[in-house]
Amino acid sequence: MISSVVLDIEGTTSPLSAVHDILFPYARERIADWIRDERPGTPEVSDGVRELAGAEVDVVATLLDWHDRNLKHSPLKTLHGLIWERGFLAGDLRGVVYPDVPPALAEWRERGVRIWIYSSGSVLAQRLWFSQTDQGDLLSLLDGHFDTVSGGPKKEVASYEHIASVIGVPPGDILFLSDAVAELDAARAAGWRTAGVSRPEDGNPDVGTHPAVVTFEAVPREEFPPQP
Repeated sequence: MISSVVLDIEGTTSPLSAVHDILFPYARERIADWIRDERPGTPEVSDGVRELAGAEVDVVATLLDWHDRNLKHSPLKTLHGLIWERGFLAGDLRGVVYPDVPPALAEWRERGVRIWIYSSGSVLAQRLWFSQTDQGDLLSLLDGHFDTVSGGPKKEVASYEHIASVIGVPPGDILFLSDAVAELDAARAAGWRTAGVSRPEDGNPDVGTHPAVVTFEAVPREEFPPQP
């Protein structure tokens, strides 16, 4: 019986375009000024960059290079979260969520299923995204968040084993939804159930040998607890 659902964001709960066409450009325009003006979080981000890339690197140039190559390094994701926090608070940004997502989350919660987010974006960025969406504030429907710091790299089996131990659920009782084959493969290798999200709006990505769904409405309910 499925007792927990873990969700990716990009291409799963939200359109790829919402992240790549809105959030990423917004952050890139502000990376250099954030570091050079020594805004909040700068020392931790800079130290993290030097730890990964070398003590003598140009921090700003390295961050911009990582950003342009869409690398998932934690210092970059932390900085993205800080920049986006300011944007959300200023009203410049809001989360975008597919309309089939909130009803499914509410239904699963009614069934007693716990719901978690696992994304390469920082926990801060995730909470901002779901607290101010075009579908309203969805944070109350979520039980928690994992990123590459708290959960580990998304393509490694050990990350999914770790998350299962943190939430205290047998691996076979967890359903993972993502549009990325490598993530789905890692989750399945850790004993999780999987469903590949292949939305037409995002080009129907190939989800390999995993059961495919086009919306959250299409996720089979047979293994979920019955509705009260």
